[in-house]
Amino acid sequence: MSTKLSTLLIPIACLLIGLACTGTETAPVDPPVDTPTALPVSTATLPPNAQPTQPPETSATPLPDPNSTQPAEEVETPPSDPGPDQPSGNLDTATVARVVDGDTIELTDGRRVRYIGINTPERGQPYYTEASEANRQLVDGRQVQLEFDQDTFDQYGRTLAYIWVDGVMANREIVARGYANTFTVPPNVKYDEAFRQAERDAREAGRGLWAGSSAPLKITDLQADAPGSDRDNPNGEWVEIANQGGEPVNLAGYTLKDEANHIYTFGNFNVNSGAAFRLHSGQGQNTDTELYWGLVGESVWNNDSDAAFLRDQDGALVDVYAY
Repeated sequence: MSTKLSTLLIPIACLLIGLACTGTETAPVDPPVDTPTALPVSTATLPPNAQPTQPPETSATPLPDPNSTQPAEEVETPPSDPGPDQPSGNLDTATVARVVDGDTIELTDGRRVRYIGINTPERGQPYYTEASEANRQLVDGRQVQLEFDQDTFDQYGRTLAYIWVDGVMANREIVARGYANTFTVPPNVKYDEAFRQAERDAREAGRGLWAGSSAPLKITDLQADAPGSDRDNPNGEWVEIANQGGEPVNLAGYTLKDEANHIYTFGNFNVNSGAAFRLHSGQGQNTDTELYWGLVGESVWNNDSDAAFLRDQDGALVDVYAY
């Protein structure tokens, strides 16, 4: 190639290169930005009356409410001590041959059983028949269970027991019906409080022995512990009774009794309105204000606890003084 031709081609080549370098400018490309992809929207149609299913909720377990009335989870607990409604200890099973009275029975094996803790009226006293009949209804001819306390026999050789029949203690049931008063003789006191509560309930309800009298007499005081020996000084024991009504009261046929079987029957004795008198356990000359039981070498009232029952000529309870 000639020098003239080379000189001509060089500018043309430079022109072509320059055009290539001066083409359309390309904008810088930013790095890709992550954008969340939209979830597809369901267009399904629920059937009529259908409810959409809610996702399960997660919640904390509530603490127990101390005021809640909902029953708590059952927890096994040890059995409680046997109470008055169920016997305890060793039991003796026997059959009743005969009911003697309200608190005594005979068994087919020949034993005579005296009920512990109660005392019912004796023959000839008000409510004797009712008490005996109540006992007869409970146990006569039936199989019973005998529950014992500290002493097995009394001074007369009778067996001492609590009598159970079909889950009912006859001793307490007779008291609850109002046909017996409590009669506590230590050390046989296992159910003493149960008997006293039954007596209180019967008295408040006016059942049986506790049917009230309208006589306005009140036992206002009782001296149970005589100075010195009670047996040597029975007149140191006394009961004070007052007429709190507006008219005189004649006490003929009235009785005063302790929890056991000491009974004093009043003769023709008048108590004026507002007046009071004392009944001493020993001997002496009766006056308008002092009467005497007539006991010798014997006391009536227990020093620790006892009760005085004043009844009218019909056997209705006038007043009771317990200590």
